[in-house]
Amino acid sequence: MSGKVAFLYATFPRPTETFVRRELKALGDQGFNPVVHSIWKGKAQWDGIRIRRFRLFKLWTLCFWIPLWAFLKPRAFVEILSVLWSRPCPNLQNWNETFLGLGFALVEASTFKREGYSLLHAVWATMPATAALGISKLTDIPFSMGAHAYDVFRHGGDWLLSLKFEEASLVRTTSYSSARRISQMGVDSGRIKLIRRGLGHWPKRDSFERVSASRLELLSVGRLVEKKGYFQQLELACLLEAEGLPFRLRIIGSGPLERLLERESQRMGLAGKVFFVGARNEERTRAAFLECDVFLFTGVVAKNGDRDGIPNVIPEALSAGCLVLTSNKAGASEAIEDGVSGYSLDPGNLGPWVSLLCEFHSSPEKFMPLREAACARARETFDVRRTAREMRAEFGKLTKRSWATRW
Repeated sequence: MSGKVAFLYATFPRPTETFVRRELKALGDQGFNPVVHSIWKGKAQWDGIRIRRFRLFKLWTLCFWIPLWAFLKPRAFVEILSVLWSRPCPNLQNWNETFLGLGFALVEASTFKREGYSLLHAVWATMPATAALGISKLTDIPFSMGAHAYDVFRHGGDWLLSLKFEEASLVRTTSYSSARRISQMGVDSGRIKLIRRGLGHWPKRDSFERVSASRLELLSVGRLVEKKGYFQQLELACLLEAEGLPFRLRIIGSGPLERLLERESQRMGLAGKVFFVGARNEERTRAAFLECDVFLFTGVVAKNGDRDGIPNVIPEALSAGCLVLTSNKAGASEAIEDGVSGYSLDPGNLGPWVSLLCEFHSSPEKFMPLREAACARARETFDVRRTAREMRAEFGKLTKRSWATRW
């Protein structure tokens, strides 16, 4: 691969962002080693990889860099400021991320240019892509970016998203639903690259028999936020209780709705049936997949437009041989072939969910071929080695183009 590539992260490593760590490691295993930059804190090293952490005290030098770059690149300032003035900021978090990303760009742009990068890749469409856009405008180094469901649906997208999409050489996404949304926002199809998130761990289930002879073991994993549809899961639990189906539902994760969901569960009389077990590390979560029969994902479209593409937990549940029942909203059901490797169901109509779970409880052997197919599909579609090869090929094209343009 020609040229030097920088990967820009908001914070690296972050415990919840498992797939980006897997991808970085897989790229390294294939001989592609980008320079890792963490804008907001992070660690100095991860898995033998040096991480360049931005020192926030450098923002004091903006009093020097702002007038200098405004003199050298006035058009870049005008263009970015005009976009910021043309629409309100979606929320306070995006305000902070936008100006930290722009501050990073102003302070570090000369260093990036001096070090001879051929490409900048922003892993996320928010702060990292803002930084990449700013550096690109100041130095003419091209950039690519990731854009996922959170980035393009929530509050209509990031404050500078339209300009980022206009300027990015490539936009990587992981689901068809997000790709369609990005296309609707004006990005031509040639610059949109659908590359799935990858798994690097293949758990081995000893048996497809039910985990417990006395009850059905149900599992859900995710942040306790509106778009995950956990209130629908509690309604489902009530319906299963009314049917007399013996079950235990464990919900792994934490988030702002935790106390409200716990109170609602108690109000519904689900004590002893539904358990909020809090956040778990990767190892304990992997074990939980193998200790359950059925994985539930009841995602919905939140009031602010936010929704999931393909949550990491669905391919992970498939690879662990769980029977996967997933919402048909947004991109979650893209991970399965309905009725072949899992089931795509409407979280607004819980009757079919109840029917399937009752059938599975009474005749689990009927679902063994489907669960085996789920394992095979996960290994074929979500192998991180495949993901890394696709990403490396796209970066190779971009760096060659950048190299040819310079020379």
